[in-house]
Amino acid sequence: MKLARWRGHEPRLLSIAGKLNVAGAQVEALDSRSGWATVTDSEGRFILPDLMWYPGETYELVISTDGVKGTLNKISAPQGFPEGGIFNIEELKLDQGKAVDLSGLPGVNTTTYEYYDVMNKDYYQELFEKIRTGKGSDEEKIDAINDYVATKLNYEETQWELGSPRRILERGSQYCGHLSEAMATLLATGGYRVRTVNLTDGKNPPGTHVVVEVFYAGAWHLYDPTYGVKFLKKDGSVASYKDVRLDTSVITEDLFVRFKPNKRRELAAWLPTVYDTGFHHFYRFKDK
Repeated sequence: MKLARWRGHEPRLLSIAGKLNVAGAQVEALDSRSGWATVTDSEGRFILPDLMWYPGETYELVISTDGVKGTLNKISAPQGFPEGGIFNIEELKLDQGKAVDLSGLPGVNTTTYEYYDVMNKDYYQELFEKIRTGKGSDEEKIDAINDYVATKLNYEETQWELGSPRRILERGSQYCGHLSEAMATLLATGGYRVRTVNLTDGKNPPGTHVVVEVFYAGAWHLYDPTYGVKFLKKDGSVASYKDVRLDTSVITEDLFVRFKPNKRRELAAWLPTVYDTGFHHFYRFKDK
């Protein structure tokens, strides 16, 4: 980067646009400055945002369909900054590139690992047991947790710092990130594998949203504790983040019945734009 500056090429952020021969694949760049990953759309197209450009830079793109194993593809940056800040690359194939295991791959930074709030574990355990009482299936238990946390949406509570998930569960919050962290904490306490998903619509300034994914019955399932909703696929099962990315038609106005009509219309119009980019960053507990 210093050499590029000396030669008059100021490093800048660009986005990589491309196409894969598979829908719903995750694409990320090792040592990404932003930590964003993306998911290909129903036709395999993707845009990976906010990578650093300068002449001579090389991007190592990791492509995966299961988040466990993938392929590594090296792409050279263009010598000149691309028009519009978008670098269009040739079509990639899932089976090309070097096979890699994502779990031990240096440079993967699209997941941030956080500490579980051990100090308040007894509080979370008691609350989890209270909410799940009488609920049989995983879906029933998680629905109950989702509904409970949604009651904590409090537009009068404006503290930006999280403090702890316990504070959110006792006082509420207006922030989707706080509410999602609270739900994730309760579910992790109950023994579930869970992650929060930070999303953005990619605009300037960006609109962002945070939701929760829970792993049960052999798959990830998406819940939105800010609005107390989940999205259902055509077979009636709860959609994952990837499912919603591939089919935003599952986001319908009638899901937001607890809100006033204007708010329902706003959410039904805006949320699809957030999922439609495919841009995401995961957060998980270190010890869960």
